[in-house]
Amino acid sequence: MIKPRLGWLLLCIALPCLGAEQHLGVATCASSLCHGSAKPLTASAVQQNEYVTWSHFDPHARAYRLLLEPRSQTMAKRLGLGPAQEARVCLDCHAESAPARGPRFQVSDGIGCESCHGPAGRWLATHDDSPRVSHADNLANGLYPIEDPEARAQVCVACHVGDETRFASHRLMAAGHPRLSFELDTFTELWRTSGGREHFRRDADYEQRKPSPRASDVWIAGLMRATEAQLRFLRGAHYYNALPEFALYNCYSCHRSMRFAYSAGRGLASSLEPGALRLDDSRLVMLSAVFAAVDPKWNEELRARTATLHRAAGSSRAETATASLELSRLLERAGARLEQQPLSVEQKRAVLRALVAGARQGDYPDYVAAEQAAMAVVLLLAESGRDRSLKPEIDALFAALAQDDRYDAARFEKLMERVKE
Repeated sequence: MIKPRLGWLLLCIALPCLGAEQHLGVATCASSLCHGSAKPLTASAVQQNEYVTWSHFDPHARAYRLLLEPRSQTMAKRLGLGPAQEARVCLDCHAESAPARGPRFQVSDGIGCESCHGPAGRWLATHDDSPRVSHADNLANGLYPIEDPEARAQVCVACHVGDETRFASHRLMAAGHPRLSFELDTFTELWRTSGGREHFRRDADYEQRKPSPRASDVWIAGLMRATEAQLRFLRGAHYYNALPEFALYNCYSCHRSMRFAYSAGRGLASSLEPGALRLDDSRLVMLSAVFAAVDPKWNEELRARTATLHRAAGSSRAETATASLELSRLLERAGARLEQQPLSVEQKRAVLRALVAGARQGDYPDYVAAEQAAMAVVLLLAESGRDRSLKPEIDALFAALAQDDRYDAARFEKLMERVKE
């Protein structure tokens, strides 16, 4: 697998939205001889209908248009931003952030091809000249290695979780922005097959030209990158005086039924007193299941350091920064080892057992962690080919998550037990 990177957490290559290269716009990909065919072509190595699939079915193509809807306009008015489609805080994630733009580039295209594949100026004319021009040649010319789990995690997390310049704050959410939910492998597959149309085929030719990572590798890369982003926020400027930005907390610390059953457990925040604000640790709960299967000492340290972080977030900005940094260092050590030694088949089964056990021990007391657990269970079962035989159980699991305000931890625990081996 191609690894254009410096260390575990830093890719050498810039995000597509940050490079100095010119973005040409989706119109440059839309010709019927390129990616604008009305239907997939079988005689070609690629389907060549990718533009049509994107424009008709991909939610990214509708990202800008969402800003024109009444809900978005109302949000922008509440925030004093002016028209939503002109506000930088909205456009940063609802359109292609391109510092250099070609004549055919249009902001109204939303999240276009180059948002993920990188500015096309140096590779557009030659990227289809295989085998004379290889995939490695295209990467050297600025094509973004989106097939690499860590590179994909970096570009997706930048909007779906946030980065140094983009962040869905509590103020945005209070004005009407929905809570952000994200899991890299699940969202990748939903994007790849949006509208029942494949964005690309995973056939023998694809496997020969590009690495095709396992779902579990993509999942872990996404968990690591998203968690590290959240931890960086706790060390940065996202604060309300002494307290971290409220969007970094578990929404259901406050926005919950007064019937919340503390006896059901509170996961990694169990050391907190009732009524205390809890950080969003849903991805750390998932990593706890991974660490339990790989190295129990990692898991003990993760749970202890997460408990320390929870306590610090309610008392001291300096202590929060220290606790966040210590947790980041643990993830860096674990991530380096997991990269060199991906999960074995038996370890993945152990992770699945740990996820089920997490329901019994109270790790999913509210909706956020349960949502992450359900997505994790399904991708692990799908990777092993066992998802079809458990389809009724999986359907029931997601039905229990259909409405966050009706989440029942006891019911979710029983349903998790039904998907175990």
